[in-house]
Amino acid sequence: MQCTLQAQNYPSLRWEPTLSFSKKVDTRWGYNFTVRARQRITEYGEGESNFSTDRWDAIAAGSYSLLGGKKLGLSYLFRTFNPFETESGFEHRLTQQFAFLTKFGRYRIGNKFMIEERIRTAGYETRLRYGISTDFPLQGQKLDAGEFYLITGNELVYAFNNFSDQLENRFSLGIGKLLKNSQKFQLIFESRYNDLISKSSNHILQIKSVYYFNW
Repeated sequence: MQCTLQAQNYPSLRWEPTLSFSKKVDTRWGYNFTVRARQRITEYGEGESNFSTDRWDAIAAGSYSLLGGKKLGLSYLFRTFNPFETESGFEHRLTQQFAFLTKFGRYRIGNKFMIEERIRTAGYETRLRYGISTDFPLQGQKLDAGEFYLITGNELVYAFNNFSDQLENRFSLGIGKLLKNSQKFQLIFESRYNDLISKSSNHILQIKSVYYFNW
């Protein structure tokens, strides 16, 4: 029992470097292309280093803006699991998204509802996701080039198929900097608790470093 409790004190550690390229075609349409990798540092329950690349992602997305700050989105993701190991896998993912903004005092609150269809090596899965987030400048009321801003959010992810279902919670907190030409850099710390409705839950601490190119 003592060994089990001790192992549970070590969450998985991950680092996810990301490059994101976005362009607005006009006042309504926009598109985005993202590439990212996830580096495993330790495994759940282990305190020892286990550094390796456990996935690569390539994502193509389009969005259409509605009235009142609402937005519809559609994206396709291709993922490879353990790309540098003998036994690897894949995933094709199609995501439909509805996003909108609300106000809480002077803060903008972003809301996202997503439906995902995931075709993976291990089978098919559907996910329902809801995320809420906000960001605000750390200097003054308006964000100018060269200034920093704070980002925080939370997301619930419910996954299911014919055989099982899972619930996951993701809390994030980070800092960003607005650069020249509307480019941004963000460093985000994310805490993920998986399988909340089963007895096999685990914890992931993930660092995301994201560079945004906007045209």
